[in-house]
Amino acid sequence: MENIIRKKAIDIISSSETKVLSSIDDYTNTKITEYRDFVSIVEDMGFMPLSNNCINFISLDGSSGLTESDLWHTNLPSDPWMWRVQIVQEHKAAYAKLFHKKPGFISLEWYPKFLAARRKGRTFEEMYSEGFLSNDAKKIYTLFEANEILAVHEIKSMAGFTKELNSKYESAMCELQMGMFITVNGTKQKISAKGEEYGWPATAYSTVETWAGDKLIEKAKGIKPKDAMDEILQRIKEITPHAESAKIKRFLGF
Repeated sequence: MENIIRKKAIDIISSSETKVLSSIDDYTNTKITEYRDFVSIVEDMGFMPLSNNCINFISLDGSSGLTESDLWHTNLPSDPWMWRVQIVQEHKAAYAKLFHKKPGFISLEWYPKFLAARRKGRTFEEMYSEGFLSNDAKKIYTLFEANEILAVHEIKSMAGFTKELNSKYESAMCELQMGMFITVNGTKQKISAKGEEYGWPATAYSTVETWAGDKLIEKAKGIKPKDAMDEILQRIKEITPHAESAKIKRFLGF
């Protein structure tokens, strides 16, 4: 990776092995302009919020962000807004509302750990029957039984979420993403009654199983939820050692 990424790794030494783990100081003064550097940092850190967050975890945008504001929404290769979809489409990391009900990224290495920690081995139906998911969340999730990928406008239309019900739609989508049952899976173009494309591409979603694939799902099943939670918490403490426990809990949602 180019010199733009200034590494200052800290060594965590155990009796049996030496691991090199990142400190938040690695990237706090780093600014990037290339997608490949963004991917490398997500893979190095394991997970990252899109923007400002309650534990001051390094992010892509915001006051603790890796990018300058004038790069955003330019539709150029250096536009970080484009990267969030590209990293999903290239299957290098997941992107969804994953941290404190806000968007973020999780690398393929860490995705099974978060899946184990969030779901705790339970299916959607089990969590719904136990009262952890709402009727609106079930209404949306059921759509994916017959549709592999759905855009925002398609979900709203098919599930009957009118403009007046938008807050319920947003809440249900957040439940499903934080619970890691659906995730962003690229974009879809709107099609007019005449069959013509129009407007900007809309964010599209699928079930986590569709995006992640069997290998990651099976790996998650082999991880004990408590072990996964402990490892994620330890990682956060390594990167943001001064974060308060209550805020970390809000950030993770468990």
